[in-house]
Amino acid sequence: MITIDSILERAKTYMPDEDLTPVKEAYAYAEKLYSGMHRLSGRPYLYHALMVTDVLATMRLDVFTLCAGLLHGIIKRSDNIKKAEAALREKFGDDVVNIVQGTTKITDVKFNSKLAYQAENIRKMLLAMSSDIRVLLVKLADRLHDMQSLQYVPREKQLEFARETMDLFAPLASRLGIDWLKRELEDLAFSYLNPEEYEDLSNKIRTSLVDRETYVDEIKALLNQKLTEHGLADFV
Repeated sequence: MITIDSILERAKTYMPDEDLTPVKEAYAYAEKLYSGMHRLSGRPYLYHALMVTDVLATMRLDVFTLCAGLLHGIIKRSDNIKKAEAALREKFGDDVVNIVQGTTKITDVKFNSKLAYQAENIRKMLLAMSSDIRVLLVKLADRLHDMQSLQYVPREKQLEFARETMDLFAPLASRLGIDWLKRELEDLAFSYLNPEEYEDLSNKIRTSLVDRETYVDEIKALLNQKLTEHGLADFV
């Protein structure tokens, strides 16, 4: 289970000398402000913030970005945006606020990617909007967890999110050189856009893996037999 402690432990592996106190403070701040908020899955919104931040830690991002991951939903969910921004700036500084603001701006963009040729223009727009690459990384981590919990939203919204992910966010991850994230976003999107084909492919892959394991076991047994026949059983 992802917790703030597991995220801090992961961060220590690549930032052993960094002071992680701001991340702890960001978690405490988020825990207070997200109190009572839940996602459609029924899980607390804080859980989503932790999942996003864990992805960012997997990318080995800095303290400011980890803080922004925990706090990325605060401005959007505030009744007074300017007050929320000022409070964040006072407590966590310009870097964190700028990342959170940038992520919020991207979230507020109304995409219409029904035409394939529009997708490239929108990707360019997102890159232009984000003078700080960390904004896009937080948004990609946010989108990943949204896709991982997409089963809880209505079918129409599933298709909308999946199409955006396939046309915009997966290619964006590829452009940023994050191939593992691109593949995961594509797999998740494909499972909603083409559920029957996805299930068929999944079954074939599972069957292929079983067949491969069976083949390997047969080869190992044959090798063991031949080694034993030649008095080399001790090497088995």
